[in-house]
Amino acid sequence: MVKLNRIVLLALLLLALGTTLMAQDMMAPAVKVSDQASLNGMVVIDEVYSEGPGFIVIHQSNGGNVGPGIGFRWVNQGTSKNVQISIDATMATSELFAMLHVDDNEVGVYEFGTVDGADAPVPNPDTNPAFKVEVLRAYDQMVKDNMVMIKSVTTAADGFVVIHQGDATSFGPVIGTAAVKAGTTTDLMVPVEGEITEFLWPMLHVDTGAVGTYEFGTVEGADGPVVVNGVVATASIYVAGVSMRVHDQIVTDTVKAESVVSDGPGFLVIHADNAGAPGPVIGFAPVVDGTNANIEVTVDPAGVTPVLFPMLHKDDGVAGTYEFGEVEGADTPQATAAGSPLFYAISAAPAIDYTGTLSGTTLTVNSALIDVPGFLVIHADNGGAPGPVLGFTPLVRGLTHNVVVELSAEGMTETVFPMLHKDDGVLGTYEFGEVEGADTPVAVGGTPVFGPLTPTMAE
Repeated sequence: MVKLNRIVLLALLLLALGTTLMAQDMMAPAVKVSDQASLNGMVVIDEVYSEGPGFIVIHQSNGGNVGPGIGFRWVNQGTSKNVQISIDATMATSELFAMLHVDDNEVGVYEFGTVDGADAPVPNPDTNPAFKVEVLRAYDQMVKDNMVMIKSVTTAADGFVVIHQGDATSFGPVIGTAAVKAGTTTDLMVPVEGEITEFLWPMLHVDTGAVGTYEFGTVEGADGPVVVNGVVATASIYVAGVSMRVHDQIVTDTVKAESVVSDGPGFLVIHADNAGAPGPVIGFAPVVDGTNANIEVTVDPAGVTPVLFPMLHKDDGVAGTYEFGEVEGADTPQATAAGSPLFYAISAAPAIDYTGTLSGTTLTVNSALIDVPGFLVIHADNGGAPGPVLGFTPLVRGLTHNVVVELSAEGMTETVFPMLHKDDGVLGTYEFGEVEGADTPVAVGGTPVFGPLTPTMAE
């Protein structure tokens, strides 16, 4: 009887193993994406499974058919989650397509339509889903003549862009509105009245009351905010003076800035690190008075350090020539409203933002930056050092915000240790500790990238 039970158990184990292998063999390329509000020039793909390296390409909708591409990002072989793709918001439609393409020519370079036969779409019905999107794209700016400029709005129905007062984290009273038609509107000017606070919050509202009349708060049920999957279509912009938005990024020979607001002509200057402070200049690019979007600064690759310092300078010497440090008094740093020079540090090599939130066993890490396909691995605390693995999730190359990792409740500790690992074994499978030499930790300057994180508890 015991022998029979062992035979039955062995048969069940083999059946389970065979079923698992068959399921893996049967996995087909697929893309999962949800309807969403795009507030920062990006769309988010929930999950992608690709049989090899590939690209997710965001396409316009052309009468319900796939139209031109407006953004793309390279993805790993295997499963990738929470893939954030920068798009040209001015080209968005209220319905978009997320299409999976292969990467079968120059790896990492999207060549479909430019190289014959390269990087074609994956022929599978689950690799080109449509999704709905509401787009509100506004940049930091200096408000002039009581007008706020909204770069782009895409909405499925007639509505309003509403400007709220606010601070860095929340919005307050309304100080301006402008009607928008269904479709895409670019360079919308919204008149405002009243106090212009340090931050303003453009918000997209529907028009459900008297047509063309904004009535939210005065007519019950009329003209409410646009909410998509629980996300209100609003984001803050800084309007109190000069500013820069330069995100963490892997830097080889170019630094990209999302936006720069300059008081007069100036320069975006990139400094190497010098013991935690701005060091030698490794590159600069001119900027015009006011808001500048999508600035690229060419830098000297030999001077790139793991941390870089973008700094905003005036152009008050010979126009168009950067002379700070060479001509006395020329091209000095621009100052914030508080009077301090405008600069800060960014990561230019693999790094983790060691802040995040925990909801049950779901940990959301604010951001992770990696230069190869890899994993964000969460370790328990073992006396102030990384202990057993609690969970992991794949990462695509580059910067990912809001990295979600499901953790094991068993062995959970108050403080955890996020760590970056390569995906250099079987692509898409985390094998560190099981396969010799596979999926090793990512190191910068010979030091593995990890650190302690004590998450805040989600409400």
